[in-house]
Amino acid sequence: MARHDTILQTFLKHRLLVDKYHLTTEDQHLRLREALTSDKPIVKTIALIVQGLESSPQSSDQALRITVTNYLNEAGL
Repeated sequence: MARHDTILQTFLKHRLLVDKYHLTTEDQHLRLREALTSDKPIVKTIALIVQGLESSPQSSDQALRITVTNYLNEAGL
């Protein structure tokens, strides 16, 4: 399993996220590519962050903030 998949799954297994967003076991075991197409906004948002931080070259904080903000605005959140 790739490092970015492990990082994503670590976030998705966090008790606070599981309880608050009702993440299923299936959600918790998604790979990055699958999470980027998730219909759950919290899953896709975390996947976008992990993708930006694990990309080469790494996305700047500002670029990552813009990406996440644009997604959340488009998703209507």
